[in-house]
Amino acid sequence: MLLVPFAVIIALFGMVTGGVIWHQQPRFCASCHTPMNSYVRNYYGGDTTRLIVKHAMADTVKLRCIDCHESKLSEQAREGMHWVTGNYTHPLEKRKFGTRSFCLRAGCHVESEIIEATKDHTNTLFSYSQHDPRHGKLECYNCHSMHGQSVFSCNQCHKFELPKNWISPQPNGVITASK
Repeated sequence: MLLVPFAVIIALFGMVTGGVIWHQQPRFCASCHTPMNSYVRNYYGGDTTRLIVKHAMADTVKLRCIDCHESKLSEQAREGMHWVTGNYTHPLEKRKFGTRSFCLRAGCHVESEIIEATKDHTNTLFSYSQHDPRHGKLECYNCHSMHGQSVFSCNQCHKFELPKNWISPQPNGVITASK
């Protein structure tokens, strides 16, 4: 007689544990939210010029969507209501995700290491570092795009060689090409 409640508790525990593990996977959001499909495809796509893939395939800590997109239950409920009512735009509005305070927080990137690693890029006339703060300390998202093509903002004024699959802005700062 005690076996049935015990079996129910074990089954519930297994369902909750499985649900929590599934919720942590990138495919979870795309299972309902169509606008997320392209982000999930990029996550698993293998194009290492996209930062989402570099973070997903990292040698040390492989990041999942929820490691950066921390969502509260209230936010998930609000997004769920937007989905059910159709009150959302597609493609999703590009967020300014990737601020200095976010990317340089403890356990993530270290600014001095970034500057050191990128200090010796050579143009035809001189060496430079695109992370040198001579133009002020810019937000990471000014150049780096987690889900799309990154923009070599230096080329708004300069004509440096582009990293693979990066794009340049026009002299007025407008970005015309994007994948």
